[in-house]
Amino acid sequence: MTLDFRPHGRITARTDRIGAEGSPVLVIDNFAADPQALVDHAAALAPFPPAAQTFYPGVRAPVPMPFAQGAHAYLDAALRQAFDLGDQAVVSGGWDFSLVTRPPTELTLRQRMPHIDSTHPGNLALLLYLAPVGQGGTGFYRHRSTGYETVTEDRFDLYESRLKADIAAFGEPRGYICGDSPVFERIADYEAVFNRMLVYRSRNLHSASLAPGFIGSPDPRMGRLTLNLFLHFRPR
Repeated sequence: MTLDFRPHGRITARTDRIGAEGSPVLVIDNFAADPQALVDHAAALAPFPPAAQTFYPGVRAPVPMPFAQGAHAYLDAALRQAFDLGDQAVVSGGWDFSLVTRPPTELTLRQRMPHIDSTHPGNLALLLYLAPVGQGGTGFYRHRSTGYETVTEDRFDLYESRLKADIAAFGEPRGYICGDSPVFERIADYEAVFNRMLVYRSRNLHSASLAPGFIGSPDPRMGRLTLNLFLHFRPR
């Protein structure tokens, strides 16, 4: 089944600036013309295999290439403007359907805290919500002891050192983070509205906003289904 990207007739977009660092977050509502077709396609791929070589606490399956390429082409100008990318070229990327399935009691330490996907300023994460209501949105965080809201290459070593000290002082967190903690302060939170896309830099500290009693389903029609695109921009 081929799925080509077509924009919704009532698509809307805005760029927020979050936190003290003013990081851009592009919020696009009514993104895809037929989001239910994406859910149906994901359901046909189930069960998804476990996510490999990643901190993601769940399972993933590939998104159709024509959809990913079409979505990128449609968004290209908006991404360049929102994230000040100029004429940089896209050199790589990735695209998956994702489902959070790991119980809170089985999370690794890193999965219980906000994280980054990359320190590079040209790496963008695009997240499309395709789940029923109540499956949890996405939160962005500030690391209290450093004040960092983004982790760049030159901040990485200090951040890791302070984070290790924080864990020693406060103990390991339990379950999914969903709001303020002794180590992190939530600076923005976005609801998981069906067919809403968020775009942010991969170096922003972020996490899914999952309530303490969250139970993830491996069924794409019932679980916290998202479509994730990762685009890497570099100078030509």
